[in-house]
Parts: sequence; C-alpha cells; structure tokens
Amino acid sequence: MKLCIPRVDISYTKEYIFSIMCRLKWGKICKITETRPNNNTGYRCVMIDIVWNDTTTENDDLKSRILNGNYINIVHDASSHTFWRIMESNRR
Repeated sequence: MKLCIPRVDISYTKEYIFSIMCRLKWGKICKITETRPNNNTGYRCVMIDIVWNDTTTENDDLKSRILNGNYINIVHDASSHTFWRIMESNRR
C-alpha cells in the first residue's frame, strides 16, 4: 500500500520521517519518496510504501480507516504540536 503525507515541512529529513513511521509499528516501511510542489518551496509531499503488519489486530482499525478514504492525524513533534495527515495515496 502507498500512503501519502501531502504536506511535510522541508526541515524534516527522510530519516526523521522513517523513524516516526517505524515507531508507529504499522508494518514494514519499504520506501519513502518525496516530491516538491512547484508553487510551494517550504513544504513537500511524502509517499510511503508500506507492507502492513497483518499478524496483529492492533492496526486493523487504522488500516480500514485509510482504505475507506479517511485520514489519520499523527502528532510527530509534541513540543511544537505539529501533525501530519496520513492517507492512502491516489498515485500508484
């Protein structure tokens, strides 16, 4: 499955994004790619290829919410109260 975080500040590195996604324990992160919109230099879009951990039922609700077209907000930096909106990517 490919997840999308449509708006990530450019100050956050791929390594930081990878570490946050690993901490969530949703599954195996296979690949992270970034694209930068032409009209906004301060942010980028991040695509995450993930293989969900289906051996546990802990993530079933999250996975079904994403598959049903909803999104999940993840507070990744508690000191600044910033969050990422994570959804299923429409790019294949």
